[in-house]
Amino acid sequence: MVNTTNKTLPFKYALVVHKLNAYATNAFGKPSNRLLFNVSFKVPTGSMCTFIGHNGAGKTTTVKSCLGLRAIQSGKITINGIDGQNILARQRVGYIPEKGNIEKITARNFLIEVGAFYGMNASQTIKKVYPMLKFFELPTNRLDVKLNKLSSGQNKIITIIQAFLGDPYLIIADEPTDNLDPETRDIFWDFVHEYHTKHPYATFFLITHNLDEIEKYTDHLVFLDHGRIKKEMGHDRSAGLREMYRKLRHKWRI
Repeated sequence: MVNTTNKTLPFKYALVVHKLNAYATNAFGKPSNRLLFNVSFKVPTGSMCTFIGHNGAGKTTTVKSCLGLRAIQSGKITINGIDGQNILARQRVGYIPEKGNIEKITARNFLIEVGAFYGMNASQTIKKVYPMLKFFELPTNRLDVKLNKLSSGQNKIITIIQAFLGDPYLIIADEPTDNLDPETRDIFWDFVHEYHTKHPYATFFLITHNLDEIEKYTDHLVFLDHGRIKKEMGHDRSAGLREMYRKLRHKWRI
């Protein structure tokens, strides 16, 4: 990854979350249970950051707030130096959801719709899609299959491709290798490496429980527990992440 201390970087942090609070709402739309408690962390530009926490820790709530899919009730989010509530901030963000799209439209039409969001016409979008299909070894005829008829692995590849159509500076990926076979998982990480080589300022914010991948690829970690940030740190890949994570889980009793 790039050296984030380099003063020539366009912005030091690709993602800054500052004192983010969130509440569940009751049937009357009033705040009820608190989900996030003054969540604050910074993701260095050019890093591969993993957001770690147990199920129900508040990771999804945080990510939805970053993507503008959930109203910010309190706090501030900055993306690539722009206020996260500004639509311009989200135009250079790619999102890989955990589950693929199962709409009854073809993969081609789905990707064209995504491309339109980034200001591309249909031919421009498909021209950009073809090299990625080749990289993932997915036949082009799968574009004309409806999303709900694709295999789970093929659907995930289409989901990955759509996230990169806008040449994002920040890629938020929720369990990006789920439903991929071992060979395609390796292809995904090769794709990430190649993308980062071409776009050295690109930053990856990864949500995963796959310790093998975290240990191999991550250089920054943010630990969330019951809506609170417990630890934020750079990660030396030579360190024993599993042992460290085990000790932290024991310490926090999660």
